[in-house]
Amino acid sequence: MADKKFRVDDLESLLSERSRRNYHVLEESNPENNQRLQARKSADLTDFINMIAKLVSKGMKKQKAVFSPDEGDRPKADLTIPLNEPHIYYDVISRVPKKELKPRERQEILEHHIDKEHIRQGRIFGQKFECIVQFNIMSSDYKSADEVMKVFEELIFNYTSYLKENGVAEVLFKQQMTDRGLDPFRQFLSVRSLQYYVEVEKLHAVFDESEIEGIITD
Repeated sequence: MADKKFRVDDLESLLSERSRRNYHVLEESNPENNQRLQARKSADLTDFINMIAKLVSKGMKKQKAVFSPDEGDRPKADLTIPLNEPHIYYDVISRVPKKELKPRERQEILEHHIDKEHIRQGRIFGQKFECIVQFNIMSSDYKSADEVMKVFEELIFNYTSYLKENGVAEVLFKQQMTDRGLDPFRQFLSVRSLQYYVEVEKLHAVFDESEIEGIITD
């Protein structure tokens, strides 16, 4: 049974460190994004994976599950030697734009440098992405693999609200499937594969006084 009462501390800190600049909103280009953007939280696919890694480390101690944050990683040890702990690997099956083929303007902002009086005007651009992420669970026996799979599903379901609060737009279970590409590992390990639909958004800050122009001209 999954431990549904464990606590994840500082989940917000899992998001990639954002700019320390102090932004002030001038005008809303897209009012629908007002609440989320004012919260200054967005999450890309890397942020999502980092959050999953934290959830696994905190919530699957009983199962001793190990999550690998390196996309496409596989067991490197001799496969004839059983894994000491169940491992969870992941693959990005796809990441494609959602309707928006290029970033669209979300907000106008002012940048205030903390150590300077200089102020720059800029804009926030955002682009949403639809992703299919596959998680591959590998363990030395089928009972352990099944238990880890069950707890992992419950973990994501129970903490979907935390993921959304920290910038992930949507997380939906898509399917369990048998990945024939992992057949070589099945000779020595039990393998379970789960696919999730994940919707994220990547934000970019663009300023009228371009830093890139300074690099080119220097």
